[in-house]
Amino acid sequence: MSSLSKKLPILRIAAFVAIGYSLILFLTASLQHFLLGTNAFDIGLFVQFSWLIGQGKVSAIGSLLNVSPLQDHFSLLLLPLGLVYRIFPSPLTLISLQSVALGSLPFIAAWIAWRRQIRPTLIWTLLIAITLSPYPFLANRGDFHPDVLTAPLMLIAIVEVTKARRGWYYISLLLTLFAKNAQALFGFGLGAYACIKGSYRRGFTTIAISLGWWFLASALSSEGQDHVTNRLGYLGDTKFQIVGTLISKPWVIFEVASIEQIFLYTLGLCLPFLFLLRKKAGPALLACLPVYVTNLISSRGIHRELDGHYSIAIFVFLIVGCLDSMPALSEFSGKIIHRISWLTLVFAMAAFLGYARIGYFQTRYWPRLAEAQEFHKASQEIGEKESVLTSTNYAVHLAGRDKIEQIERNEFGEYSEFDVIILPGMNAKTNYASGKLQFVSDSKLGPIVSDVLKGAESEGFECINYHKYITTCRQK
Repeated sequence: MSSLSKKLPILRIAAFVAIGYSLILFLTASLQHFLLGTNAFDIGLFVQFSWLIGQGKVSAIGSLLNVSPLQDHFSLLLLPLGLVYRIFPSPLTLISLQSVALGSLPFIAAWIAWRRQIRPTLIWTLLIAITLSPYPFLANRGDFHPDVLTAPLMLIAIVEVTKARRGWYYISLLLTLFAKNAQALFGFGLGAYACIKGSYRRGFTTIAISLGWWFLASALSSEGQDHVTNRLGYLGDTKFQIVGTLISKPWVIFEVASIEQIFLYTLGLCLPFLFLLRKKAGPALLACLPVYVTNLISSRGIHRELDGHYSIAIFVFLIVGCLDSMPALSEFSGKIIHRISWLTLVFAMAAFLGYARIGYFQTRYWPRLAEAQEFHKASQEIGEKESVLTSTNYAVHLAGRDKIEQIERNEFGEYSEFDVIILPGMNAKTNYASGKLQFVSDSKLGPIVSDVLKGAESEGFECINYHKYITTCRQK
């Protein structure tokens, strides 16, 4: 490892790593998307929101969630994102932006470590830990969220805590908060980190800004879902009752999260960084608590899965914990540092192989290649202005329009409201409500598809089968 560091400047290595890592993230996520491995929730929602904003319809109601783009999480970052989407109108635009954001983390971390005069071998070891961590690889695959785009800004904000200058810090903080109302949790952690580091004024200011953003954004998105009630409602009807339950009966959380699930979730996040964390990582690890504890007590298990966006702030704080630990690690002998490097490589590789779900490409995605090819061929005949009724796997590819509904929601209204109905054939495969592929005819989706097709034909739609995988219906 050190020989490679001597051949090329470490920052040049980090730049190549970042470019290659971004490319891998983009290609794997795009392949999963092409093979129908993405869903309307959530990437489809943001495709429709971005399309609406790009068309100047910021206040229009998105048909997939029945709220306007800003009523979901009051994500102000959707406004510039919509302009980008207008120029490049494709779900791949969102995937590419997210891949670049995550892919840039190795270079930013290496730059910070280099400025701190950390040994090249340790910097290289941190690059290994970041790129082999299963979390960004999973979080990027098959989904998109504006808060993931802000991961580089989170890292910059944390590092700027102890700097005398204030511009980069507050710009990064505000842009991070603008991703969604729940980013206030990151702000609380960042404020705590600043206080522990001795920047009390900046820390309390950060907490105040985050708290203000939380109340403002929650109020302005109140017509959307009450995400606190949806996830923590089992603890009480109000925020005060929720806090009271956690204080008086903390064991209640084990009704929704088992100890085994909590352990595996925590292990998957921390394992790649385990040998790079020392006592100096304490402030960064404590700063994770607002997000980490919220994920643990959530009634939705997806908060404790590594393929969700809910842990992105934790991932960034772990990188900072390693950066804060590196001055102490640099005092070790070269032999010990090399041992740490190899142990990091082994444990990071174990984490990746154990959590990254590479096998899903063989068992869940690649078997749908023929169906995917037929679907993409059929979808090219659907105009952007046509209203569409389809299934959740297909909706994400067609979400860039005013009206699109999913048959799974059973709330799509009258058939006459749609120009096109495109559905999987009975011989197509789906993982609907299961996790394993099965023929549509053998799944719970089968009866829904049959009922929709019968209803469409009774309303005068003409249905055409594309081989055995796709059925498209149009009004005569």
